[in-house]
Amino acid sequence: MSTPATAIAGGFFAQLMPMLADRTVMMIVSKADEQHLTVSVIPKKTKDSENAALATPFCCTGTPEELDRELPTQVREFVAGHVALGANLAEIQREREEAEKAAREELKKKQKTVGNGGAKGKAAEPAPKQEDKPAPATPPMLSLFDLPAQEEEARRPTTGGEEEEKM
Repeated sequence: MSTPATAIAGGFFAQLMPMLADRTVMMIVSKADEQHLTVSVIPKKTKDSENAALATPFCCTGTPEELDRELPTQVREFVAGHVALGANLAEIQREREEAEKAAREELKKKQKTVGNGGAKGKAAEPAPKQEDKPAPATPPMLSLFDLPAQEEEARRPTTGGEEEEKM
């Protein structure tokens, strides 16, 4: 009962097997007009969070003879594209999860360095050069009995002749 085209490429249901490995597929066959049929292959979502692209239906309309001859090839291409799309989406999801995990770990590291006063991971600020920053002039520490040098000279006893000159 198999034709040469279906024997080489495999039958309609044999072409659906890769898709049926991880999901349910609904098939609807309806009469489009007096000479044509429409075959719809509708993959069901495996979970609600799954990408809607993986549930895109495949519809093909033709005469029964055309469908017998071409449908297995068309279904094979549809299933191959569907499987490749599923693999790509899974890879993207895995990479996104890894990136999120790395970002969370990096945030934890930053929070730990902030928690210990920023000792780790914080870029050291360059110290200002001595030439750029003038040293502040701090007066020497004096006790109550110390007098500044100018006041000391003014309070020294002078000889009689010097006092007359000042007056």
